[in-house]
Amino acid sequence: MFTVRVPATIANMGPGFDSFGLAVSLYNRFTFNIAEPGQADSLSFAASGNADLSALAGEAASENIILQAMDRLYAKAGQIRPAMRVVIQADIPVTRGLGSSSTAIVAGLLAANQLLGEPFEQDVLLTEAIAMEGHPDNVAPALLGGAVLYDTVAYALPWPSEWRVITLSPTYPIRTDEARRILPQQFSMSDAIFNLRKASVLTYALLQGDPDALRHSLQDKLHQPYRRHLIPEYETIESVVMDAGAYGMIISGSGSTMAVFYPTVIHAGLIDKLDRLIHENNWAIERHDLAVDTEGAQIEAVAIAG
Repeated sequence: MFTVRVPATIANMGPGFDSFGLAVSLYNRFTFNIAEPGQADSLSFAASGNADLSALAGEAASENIILQAMDRLYAKAGQIRPAMRVVIQADIPVTRGLGSSSTAIVAGLLAANQLLGEPFEQDVLLTEAIAMEGHPDNVAPALLGGAVLYDTVAYALPWPSEWRVITLSPTYPIRTDEARRILPQQFSMSDAIFNLRKASVLTYALLQGDPDALRHSLQDKLHQPYRRHLIPEYETIESVVMDAGAYGMIISGSGSTMAVFYPTVIHAGLIDKLDRLIHENNWAIERHDLAVDTEGAQIEAVAIAG
């Protein structure tokens, strides 16, 4: 029996559509145990504050993406997976743009590799995760940790320890497929050039630890102008956090979560302003004050039966 811990992720990071991602210190944990002979697969959830966990479990165990990920790696190894008992502690808001489905994929692949005796290197696991997820900006940082730029391989980028993240997750979900449908199929050259510049500045900001560059890098014209209209609270919150001295606010993944990047020095004042704003407007928003996770997916504990 062992537990796999996988961090939440902030995809896109503003201008880096389907390319940039950031792992943060909010986790789902998956405990795996080989079932007794004759028993079937089973999945259950530990106590969690998330009401809707259907995105992490299909109506039947065979539909579950954790087990599908395990089956994929077992097939690659030429073996048949044993029946599993999986217990999920889900602390990441589901269908809110924080990579909850990616945690399930990464956990399944890491668990299968552990049970197989770790025959596959990390780059193989990442390739399989991307094939399942369809894009790299959640699964890459979930597996590797930290800030990641993915082209055909993953490039790790530094993140200064004095930069922190607040996530604000409204209770309503935004499905990734729906958030993609509202995007134009074509963009003007000027919008493409705008995003090229901003993504380049974002890379520079992270490499140099330059807060002024970070402030200027978080805008984009490929997805956020279209998706922000799905989040009624967005403009009001953005105005407040920018007035408080944040570096910027972005939509995490496809939403509805908003991510605020800010310097540690304004922590207390920013938290106070946000909490008062949420209370005064009676918004149902889950707030998390987070650091960047630099470890990525980890096997937390291994217990040998008998």
